[in-house]
Amino acid sequence: MELDMPPANIFTRLSLILVLFFSLIFNGCSYLPWVGEEDDDLAFEEDFPFEDEKEMDRGERRRARDDESGSSEDDFFAEDKGFSDSDMDAGDDDFIEGEPDGFASIDQRTDKSELKGDVESLQSQQEALISKVRELEEILSVLEPKINAASERLESDISSVTDSSDFLEPEVEDLKAQMARLNEEITRIKMQKAQAAPVRKKRMRRTSAKNPPEYDKALAAYRSRNYDESILLFQNLDLSNPPKKLKDNIAFWIGTNYVALEMYDDAILQFETVLNKFPRGNKAHDSRYMLGMTYSKKGETSRAVEVLEGALKKNPPAEVRGKILAQLNQIQ
Repeated sequence: MELDMPPANIFTRLSLILVLFFSLIFNGCSYLPWVGEEDDDLAFEEDFPFEDEKEMDRGERRRARDDESGSSEDDFFAEDKGFSDSDMDAGDDDFIEGEPDGFASIDQRTDKSELKGDVESLQSQQEALISKVRELEEILSVLEPKINAASERLESDISSVTDSSDFLEPEVEDLKAQMARLNEEITRIKMQKAQAAPVRKKRMRRTSAKNPPEYDKALAAYRSRNYDESILLFQNLDLSNPPKKLKDNIAFWIGTNYVALEMYDDAILQFETVLNKFPRGNKAHDSRYMLGMTYSKKGETSRAVEVLEGALKKNPPAEVRGKILAQLNQIQ
């Protein structure tokens, strides 16, 4: 405990000890015991009675000084004891209690500095992230209208394509059906044509051999697109009493010339003449076809369809049948 005593108390204590030591030395030097026997001492005292008085005075003064020094020493030690009992305990307690707080304060300062560095690092990272988010928001704000516009155009295109496909689907199906019918008719026509080709060649040879030159001349004028001349030649031939089997042909070709000249009413009269007067003639099927086509050109579609469908029911030759079907498809 003395090692832990404050320097001021130690210095004070040493000073008081030195004072006491020197006072004892100097006071003790005034009295030196005589070496000898006791009787000699007594004789000396009797010879020098004043020395006893002086010695008594000195003793009283020394006792007074001893009392003072004793009291001072007692006070010193009392003070020292008070210091050792209270101050030392308090100092020890303060040191013991303060030691963890001191180390704790150092650790806290270290932790605070580290935490401060971490917080600053996190704040800088947060600021960087906020900056990047703002940049992305700006880019998104620029791209968003473009994306919306492109999406709207795409949706519009898809809807238009869908509507177009829905609109065209019935027409496609109708065309497929017509193609199927045409293929059937073409196959049938080819078969009938292959069977009827030899017979027709024989008829053409016989007809061409028996046709008068006026008939061939009127037909050549039609093929040359001289429709007025062809009509006049056929009419003159009809008035000259031609062969009976050419009567339906003459009326048919006159009506055909009228169609070319867009004289549809006159053409209708000629075709109806063929059908009424020569229902079994070789131009009956052709006349039904031409009659339906003339009504179509005239704008009477329903009448044209009626005539053409009726012509199909008469079982026409394959060539005429193909023409009738093509005309019906064109009208419908």
